[in-house]
This record gives sequence, C-alpha cells and structure tokens, in this order.
Amino acid sequence: MKKALVVDDNDGIRRMLTEVLANECYSVDTASNGLQALERIQECIPSVVLLDSKMPGIGGIEVLTEINNLYPDLNVIFISAYTDQKDVKVALESGLIKHCITKPFSLTDLIELLRSLNI
Repeated sequence: MKKALVVDDNDGIRRMLTEVLANECYSVDTASNGLQALERIQECIPSVVLLDSKMPGIGGIEVLTEINNLYPDLNVIFISAYTDQKDVKVALESGLIKHCITKPFSLTDLIELLRSLNI
C-alpha cells in the first residue's frame, strides 16, 4: 500500500489532506511539526511526504534538507503560501524543492501531481 506523511502545523489542513489521500488509497500518517516528521519518516519511510513550509521549531526547508540528506529518493511535495520568500526561492532555484504547491491549492491539482509522479 502507498504511504503518505502529511506534515503541517494546522490541524484542519492535516485532516483535509488525510481524507483526500485516503480516498486515493494511501495509508496516511501525520505530523504537526518538523521534529515529529523526521521521527515518523525514520519509523516507516513513506512513499510521499506533503510538507508545509512554515511550522514552529524546525521549518519546512530544514526538514526538507534533512530528508534529502537521509533519503534522497523520497518524494516530497512542498506546500507553501510563501513561494516569494527568499529561502523558498533559493530552495526552488537550487533544486532542493522538486515539487511545490502554492497555498491556496486545488485538491485536483494535488491529486494530478501525485498521479503524475506515480506515487
């Protein structure tokens, strides 16, 4: 079964994405911050991580950097309302962020992206 990890400090977004992914036949785990995300990934490597950019503590860019160091082939979809922010721009331009969805985003676009990645 495909496994997804949803990482967002907003409970409503975690619940919404969990429901959408479950409808697409994913087994879904969640984390509300970057530290929890890194712990969950090490417990059971998911097929895909949906990662929010802004979270308390360890932010999305730092989590993504750590994921890429530990699991360079892990699919991560970065979710950000701040794609014009300097660190996000640099991460996009450098290739650190391979897949990015801008908030507010279309659930249809998210599903299409997941399907196009075959995950």
